[in-house]
Amino acid sequence: MMMKTFAAALALAAGLMLADGSAVAAEQTLQQFHGKNWPVAKDGFVQKNQCLKCHVSYEALAEQTKNVTPNPHVSHQGAVDCQECHQANKPFKDVKLMCNDCHNFTLKKK
Repeated sequence: MMMKTFAAALALAAGLMLADGSAVAAEQTLQQFHGKNWPVAKDGFVQKNQCLKCHVSYEALAEQTKNVTPNPHVSHQGAVDCQECHQANKPFKDVKLMCNDCHNFTLKKK
């Protein structure tokens, strides 16, 4: 039950990042969500610096997800690698929040 609640909340959080505020389908992967804007990596892995070319900074991401509590882009761990939570080939509903390695968070819209 907790995982389903978390997955739904994560999909909601991802949806908040869209300009029009529409929700992202829980079955959609990060790569599908980005479409033709998906960065290409030489070694097959997208690096944090590639994400930040479009997303600018963790502060900018935190602003985009400010209506989610706890804000998944505000961390006492600092600027962690994006792949700690986001994986290209996993649907949003299956993403595991790195914070929950130590905490027991459920993301909620404020």
